[in-house]
Amino acid sequence: MQPLIITAAICGAEVTREDTPHLPITPEELAAAATECRAAGACMVHLHVRDEAGNATQSAEIFKKAVALIREQSDIIVQVSTG
Repeated sequence: MQPLIITAAICGAEVTREDTPHLPITPEELAAAATECRAAGACMVHLHVRDEAGNATQSAEIFKKAVALIREQSDIIVQVSTG
């Protein structure tokens, strides 16, 4: 079998909770989603983060919190958004 890398984009920049109530937004929700993806076979997550209102943000503090929580719960590779 050829090696395979599965990347999960767990929270897009434009999708909202109005589009789907299952969208992980908080750092805690993002960490849970990343952990679930790892358990399902993904080895990497592409990570966007949101502010308190659910809007896409590039806040270093929110990224740091989300990444720290993900790393506490899983060994999945985190590729943060650079957009």
